[in-house]
Amino acid sequence: MDSPFLIAHRGIPAQAPENSARGFQLARRLGATAVELDLRLTADSFLVVLHDDSPKRLTGDKRRAADRPARDLVNLRYLEDPGEHLLLLDEALALLPPPTLINLELKADPDTRHELLLKSLFTALEAAGSPRNLIVSSEDPALVHSVGTQAPLLRTGLIYRFTNPRDAIDLARECSASVLAANARRVSSALLRRAREADLAVWAYTVNDPLRAAKLFEKGCEAVFTDDYPRLAAALEASGMLPNPEPPPRPVQGTRRGPQSMILAIDLGSSSTKLALVDPQEGIVARASAATPVSHPAPGRVEHDPEALLRTLRELLAELAKEQPEAPRAAAIASQRSTGLWAEGDGLTPLSPAVSWQDERGAELVGALEARRAELETEAGLPLTAAWTAVLGRSLLGERAASRGQLLLALGSWIAARLTAAAPRVDPTLANRSFLLRADASDWSPLLLEAFDIPREALPALTPSVGEHGTIPWPGGGQVPLHCLVGDQQAAYVGAAGPMGTRLVLNVGTAGFAMRLAGRHERASPGSRRAPLWTSTARPKALAFLREYPVIPAPEARLVAQSPVEASRESARRLALGEPGPVEFIRRLGEAVSALLTQRHRSVLLAGGILESPHLLHRLEQTLPLPGVRAREKELTLLGAARLAAAGIGLPWSVPEAGGVAEDRHLWL
Repeated sequence: MDSPFLIAHRGIPAQAPENSARGFQLARRLGATAVELDLRLTADSFLVVLHDDSPKRLTGDKRRAADRPARDLVNLRYLEDPGEHLLLLDEALALLPPPTLINLELKADPDTRHELLLKSLFTALEAAGSPRNLIVSSEDPALVHSVGTQAPLLRTGLIYRFTNPRDAIDLARECSASVLAANARRVSSALLRRAREADLAVWAYTVNDPLRAAKLFEKGCEAVFTDDYPRLAAALEASGMLPNPEPPPRPVQGTRRGPQSMILAIDLGSSSTKLALVDPQEGIVARASAATPVSHPAPGRVEHDPEALLRTLRELLAELAKEQPEAPRAAAIASQRSTGLWAEGDGLTPLSPAVSWQDERGAELVGALEARRAELETEAGLPLTAAWTAVLGRSLLGERAASRGQLLLALGSWIAARLTAAAPRVDPTLANRSFLLRADASDWSPLLLEAFDIPREALPALTPSVGEHGTIPWPGGGQVPLHCLVGDQQAAYVGAAGPMGTRLVLNVGTAGFAMRLAGRHERASPGSRRAPLWTSTARPKALAFLREYPVIPAPEARLVAQSPVEASRESARRLALGEPGPVEFIRRLGEAVSALLTQRHRSVLLAGGILESPHLLHRLEQTLPLPGVRAREKELTLLGAARLAAAGIGLPWSVPEAGGVAEDRHLWL
C-alpha cells in the first residue's frame, strides 16, 4: 500500500471483545483498512479465532483450544458480551470481505504439527473462494517459510518479538517474508532503512498513542497495529498523517442528468426492504435498506405487519430524499409475489397480517382440493401449493365468505395503493401467484375463483405491469409517478438479462430461482413454473413468459440472520462444520439449473444475496453444470424494476445487463 495505514488489532478491543464478530464488523464499518486476528488449531483440525492457548480470559473456560472440537469452542460465549461467541476462521473471512486486508496470525503451540495447521488454513481459505485480501503471519520463521513455499502467491509476514535475539532483517530474509511485523520498541530509523534496502515492509505493534504512531509513520513505518482504531484514526487524520477515508467515487457536477432522469426503485423482499435511485445512464447511485418486519406467531406461521412495513418504507424514502431532495422522474415497485393480505376496500385498512409465502397454514386446504388438482393446475399453469395468495387468503377466512368491500391483495398491490392513495390494482406477474389467474395471464379465472370461493369483486383491477399506477409523494417535495408494479423475480430477470433476454440466471436470496425465458408454447415441467415476464399499456398481452425452477430451502437450511453479513457468516460456519442443510440447498440449486439448460446456454449468471456469501458461492460454483458468471450489481431486482419504469416513460437505458459482469477470479493455491 502506498499510504501509511492502521491495522485494527484483534478488531477494536477498546469498544468490543477482542477477535469477536462485533469487533470485526465495527472495524469494517468505521473504515479500517486492515484487521488483524489470531488463529489456533482445534482438536478436530479447524482454525478458531483465538489469541491465547485457551479461551479462559474471554469465556472462563480453562481447557486448551487444541484439546477441544470446533463445535464446542464456537458455542462458548464471551463473558464481556454473551451475545458473542468464538469464531471459526471461516466466519471471520465472511465478516471481512475485500477490500479489507486481513492479517491472519498463526499461533502454534510446541506440539502443533505445522503440516496439519497449514492444511487446515488452506482448506478454510479455499472454502471461501481463495480470497486475495490476506497476509499470513507468524513469529515462527519455519512456519512462515512453509506458507510461502506451499502458497507462493500469498503474502507472508514475520512477527518479530521484542525479546528475539536474532537480527530482524536476516530472519525475515531467511523465511522469505514480505512484511516484518515488529514490536514498536524495536522499530528504529536504522531498522527501517535496512528494511527499505531489502524491499521489506515494516509494521509496528501494538501502538495506542497517536503521537507515538505519528512518529513511527514519520520514520517510514508502513503500518501500525492498534487496539483503539477509531481514536488513532481520528487523531492522525486530523493531523494530516493519514489520508481521510475517501467516499465512493461520484460523477463530477454536470455528468449526471439530474433528478428528472432518476428512477426510484423499491424492492419489497422477504427479509429486507430496499430502495435505490437509479440513473438510466449510470445504474444505482444511492441506496437505502432495512430489515423487513417479520414475525413467527406459531410454528409454520410467517407474517408481516403491513403497517410496520409501510412505516419502514417511508423512513427509507426520507433517507433517500436527503441524498436527492428533488423528486425523481418515475418510480417502480418490485414485490415478493405470493405474500398477501385482506384489506378494507375503501381506506385499505389491513384486516389481516400480510401472510408470507413461507407460511404453511394453507396445507390443509391444499389437501382438501387434492381431487381437483389436475384441473386446477392446468387452469392456473402452476402447481397447487400452500404458498399462493388464494390458498393463504382462503385459510385466513376459514369457513366465512369474504364480506362486501373486502379485498384480497398482493403485498405489492397494497403498498402501491397506500403510497399513491389510488385504487388498488395488480399486474399479471403478481396476480399469477394468487393462483386465480388463467395460465395465459389474460384474466381472472372463474373456475379458480369458484374453487376457492373468492368473489371477483374481492380482487383488485388487473392492470399492465408497466403503465400509470398513481403518484408517490416525495419527502423532499413533489410527486413521483409510479410507472411499474412487478414481481421481484421478474424484475431480477430483467435486471440480469434485459426485457427480452434469453440468459440462464440463478438468483439466490431467501430462496433460489433458476430462470430463463420460456418458448411461446412451452409448458412448465414438473418442479418448474411458468409466469408472465411483464406487460405494458402498449402491450397488455404477455409476450414473454418466464420459466422458473424455485428451490425453497428446508427449515434446517434457512439462514436466520438480520443482515447479509450475518447470513454470510452463518452459512460459512454451517458449511465448515458439515451441516447437511446448506449442502443440500446448494445441490438442489445445481439440479434446478440443470433442469432449465438448453443447448444455447454456455454459462449461468449468478445474482442475488449469495454474491455476498463467499462460502456458499464457492461451493455453488463447484456444483453447477456450467461455468458461473457473477453479476457485478448485486441488486438486480432494483435495477430491473427501474429499467421497466424507464422504458414506460421513454428514457434511454445504457446500464449493461447485470450491471456488467464481475472479473474472473483465479485461485492462488
